[in-house]
Amino acid sequence: MKKLIYILLLSVSLGWVSCSSELDEYWKDPSKYVPQEPEQTVSGLLTNMQKTRFWLEDYGEWYWLLSYQTFEVPQLAALAPYSESFINANADAEYGNLDRFMADANGNTYGRFSRFYTDLRSYMSINDEIAEMERLGKPTTNAIIYQRLATVLKNVVALQTVDIFNSIPYTEAFKGTSGVFFPKYDDPMEIYKSVIDEYKTIVAELPSIYANMSDVHKKTFETQDIFFKGDINKWMQYINSQNLKACVRISGVAEDYVKPYIAEAIKNLPAEDFMMTSPQLNENRVGLSSGGIIQRGRYENYYCMTIPDVIMTRMNRGGDEYDINEDDPRLPAIAIGFTPDGTTDRVEYYGVSMNWERQRHLRITLPIIKEVDGKGNSYDVNGGRWNITNPLDKTPGVSHSNMIRPQFSMDVMVKSCMFSYYNPVTYVLSESPLRIVSQAETDLFLAEVALKNLASTGKTAGAHIKDAVKHSTDYWYMMNAAPNYAGTMTDATKAILTPTKPSAAIIDNYANKVQGEFDAAAGVEGKMEILMQQKYIHLNIAGAYEAFAELRRTRHPKLEPITCIIPAKSLINQTMMLERFTLPPSERTNNMESYSAVMEDDKWGNPVFWVPQSKVSESYFLPAAIKPSLP
Repeated sequence: MKKLIYILLLSVSLGWVSCSSELDEYWKDPSKYVPQEPEQTVSGLLTNMQKTRFWLEDYGEWYWLLSYQTFEVPQLAALAPYSESFINANADAEYGNLDRFMADANGNTYGRFSRFYTDLRSYMSINDEIAEMERLGKPTTNAIIYQRLATVLKNVVALQTVDIFNSIPYTEAFKGTSGVFFPKYDDPMEIYKSVIDEYKTIVAELPSIYANMSDVHKKTFETQDIFFKGDINKWMQYINSQNLKACVRISGVAEDYVKPYIAEAIKNLPAEDFMMTSPQLNENRVGLSSGGIIQRGRYENYYCMTIPDVIMTRMNRGGDEYDINEDDPRLPAIAIGFTPDGTTDRVEYYGVSMNWERQRHLRITLPIIKEVDGKGNSYDVNGGRWNITNPLDKTPGVSHSNMIRPQFSMDVMVKSCMFSYYNPVTYVLSESPLRIVSQAETDLFLAEVALKNLASTGKTAGAHIKDAVKHSTDYWYMMNAAPNYAGTMTDATKAILTPTKPSAAIIDNYANKVQGEFDAAAGVEGKMEILMQQKYIHLNIAGAYEAFAELRRTRHPKLEPITCIIPAKSLINQTMMLERFTLPPSERTNNMESYSAVMEDDKWGNPVFWVPQSKVSESYFLPAAIKPSLP
C-alpha cells in the first residue's frame, strides 16, 4: 500500500496523467472546438502548455513573490528591497538566516520544481498521442509540429528549473505512463547540452515540417498557437533566442562547446518584441473581482514594489529631480514620480536601499507633506524607523495595510509616496501584454557574445548595448501605453504616470552616453558591470527570476552592502545571497533513492554549475552604499 501511495504521488508530481480523461477542459479560448482527431487533440494540448503560469503568470505567484510574509527572489536580488522583512525589527534580525528557506516547503520558488512537471504534463500527453498514431499506422504529418514545439516549451522551463535548483529529473521525467515513477536526477550540464542541441535540431526541421502540413491543418495551427499565430519563422527566431541565452549562460564553463551553436543561432533572431495578449488578461480586473491575474498579485502587495538604488541611481543620474536631457528616458515609464507641489515643474525620484545606515536618512531633509486632498499624510524618521501614515487617514501606523497602495487615487500617489515605486499604471493597473521575449534581452546577450569573442555578431559589444537601451525604451513605453484603469487623474498626474515617449534624438543621445560608458569601462569585468546594470534596468522586477539567474552567474551588477536596523546585529554580506534553492523536502520522502545521488550537493550555498570557478568566491556587494549616509 505504501508503494502504491508513492506511485500515486509521483504520478501527479512528475506528469503521469491520462490522455483522454479530462481533455475537454483544455479546449478553452481561443478555439472553442471539440477535438475529433489526434491532430486536433495535440494542437489543443500545445495551447494548454502555452497557457500555463510560466508564460501567463498568475496572481498567486506574484502575491507570494512580493509578500512581506516571505523573502523571495525579488528581495534576494534587491529588485524589491522595501518590505517588512527589512523594516520590521524582528524580521530583520532573521535576515541573515538563509537556512529558513529550506524549512519553507510551500514557498513560491519551491513550487516551481513541481510545477515544471505538473503544469507541463500536456507535453507527455502529446508524445503519447503521437506514439499511438504511429502504433496504429496513422500519418503524423499534421501532428508532429506540435510535438516539436511542445518540446521547446518544456525545455525552456527545464532550464529555468535547473537555474533555480541545479540538478533535476530530466531524461526520465514525464514517463509515468511508461512506468517510470522514481526518475533519476540528471547532471545539469548534460541537461543544458541536450537542450541546446535539441533547439538547433528543431529549428532546422521546422520549415519542412510546416511545409508538409495540409492547408486545413495550417489553419488549425494558426488558431491554436496563441504565441505566434502559426508564424513558423517567429517560432524559429524565438527558439534561436532561447538557444543564444542557454549558450551564453554556460559559456563560462563550456566556451568551446557553445561557440558553434551561438554562431548558428544568431543568424535568425527576433527583430521585434514577442508579446502575448493573455486570454485571461482582460478578465477579473483589479478591484472588479477576485481574479487570478498577475496584476492582482502586484496590486495586493504593491507596498513592496519599491525601486532599489542599484537601479535608480543608474537611471536618475543627477539629483533627485528628473532631467530628461541627463537621465534615463525610461524612468517615467518604469517608476512613479513624486511631485512636491502637484505640478510637473519638479518631479523627483527616490530609490531605496537595504543598507540601513543609508536608508534611515532617506528624505529627512525633505519638506513633510502635511495635507493631501484634505487628508493628512506625514512621515519622518522616528527612532531610526519609519512612522508611516495612511494618505487617506490621519491615524499613524506601521501595518502594511496602511502603506501606499494603488487603491488610492493616482493624484494622491504622486504627492505622497515616500519612495519611488514601480509605476502603478505600467505594472499594476493596466492591460499590458505579457512578454515572451524582448529585443533588449537579445541585444544584451549579443553584447556579451561580442565582448567575450564567442562569435562574430557583425557589431561591437558597445553597439549592441546602444541597441539594448533604445529597444528597452521602446518596450517600456509600449507597456506604459497599454489601456489602463487607473481612474480619473489631473493633467499633471497623467503627465507623470503616462508620460509621452521622448523624441528619438533624446533617446539616441542617452543610448550613446551608455555606450560611451561601456566602451570606456576597464576590462571585461568593468564592461560586464555596465552590461548587467542595463539588464537589471530592463528586466527589473518584472523579470525577477531571469535577473536573479544572471546576477548569480556574473556577480554583476554589484549590490549595496546590507546593514541591519538593529545595531547589535552583525550581518556578514558574503553569506547574504542564496546560490540556489534547495530541492523540496518532498523529494527526500518520495524519491529518496534518486535524490540521494544529489543530496550532498543540495545546499543553498553551492553555486549552480554555470558559475565559473573564478566567480565562486567573488562578492555580490559593493564596499559601501551607492549614496552616502547623511551626518
